[in-house]
Amino acid sequence: MRKCGEISGGNCKHLRGRQSMLEYQGQPCMICGKAFAEDDDIVTCPECGTPYHRACYQAAGACVNTALHESGGSWVIERRREIAEEQRAEKRAEQAAQAEERERGEMPKMLNGSLYDGVRLNPYDPCVGLDPEETLDGATMREVAEFVGTNRFYYLPLFRLMKQTGRKFSFNLICLFFPHFYFANRKMWLLTISSMLLELVLSIPRSLVYLYEQLGITVSWANVTSDRFARISSACTIIGFFVSIFWCLFANYLYYRHTVRRIRSIKRAAGSEAAMHDRIQTEGGTNGWNIVLALIIEFSIAAAFLYMTLMLR
Repeated sequence: MRKCGEISGGNCKHLRGRQSMLEYQGQPCMICGKAFAEDDDIVTCPECGTPYHRACYQAAGACVNTALHESGGSWVIERRREIAEEQRAEKRAEQAAQAEERERGEMPKMLNGSLYDGVRLNPYDPCVGLDPEETLDGATMREVAEFVGTNRFYYLPLFRLMKQTGRKFSFNLICLFFPHFYFANRKMWLLTISSMLLELVLSIPRSLVYLYEQLGITVSWANVTSDRFARISSACTIIGFFVSIFWCLFANYLYYRHTVRRIRSIKRAAGSEAAMHDRIQTEGGTNGWNIVLALIIEFSIAAAFLYMTLMLR
């Protein structure tokens, strides 16, 4: 068994940083049984990571955590798991306390009041106070945060609420008017093209009426002055209204499903954890240039329709 090595010598707080000291502080030395304090001189076993007071180790002369050596485990890894579980328990308790306060009337009862339980607007925390290891249909909160990129404070609590309640609808004002631009910005190209084509098809009667009334252009295959065409035009308007409502209410859920599906696919294909995180960040997030590209595609399709209409008139 190898001798234990020092962390760096001297005061752990100053030489290894605050986070490392938090892992040891309050934990008992396996030789003397006393808890480590902030200013203690601590050494660790280079093989298993078990910490000791320097004087205790010098008296014992070797690491005494034989069980951990035999199992091949790591004291640091096990301690970090304990800390993570303690933090998760604290967050769950905080969320439960907030829910009880709302029930007692001590907090305002808002629609979806549980949405922001445990959430903290901290620019240094990508998971905005939520448990990074909490799973959302096969993706951890940390992975979802990396994929979402911008506006995590809105999407992470919303995705968690959708997972917990099974609720699928929420309000997305942009998608009420420009769903294809929203989907393009979020790199959801299948929905970008689908919503764009659906909108263009439903706008055909309105476009033909415009050509007739404003430009005096008629087409042989559509009598825009007939009652039948008027009924078709009205039906397209009504359908378009309900389609807009659908995008407005379900676009966020579609983005949630897109997010977890892409993350699961990336995790299956990635060769290493580092490559996985890099690809998640690359394929997620937003891209404003996609909106420009979607606008060009929309204009091109509209121009092609106008050209075909004039050719077939």
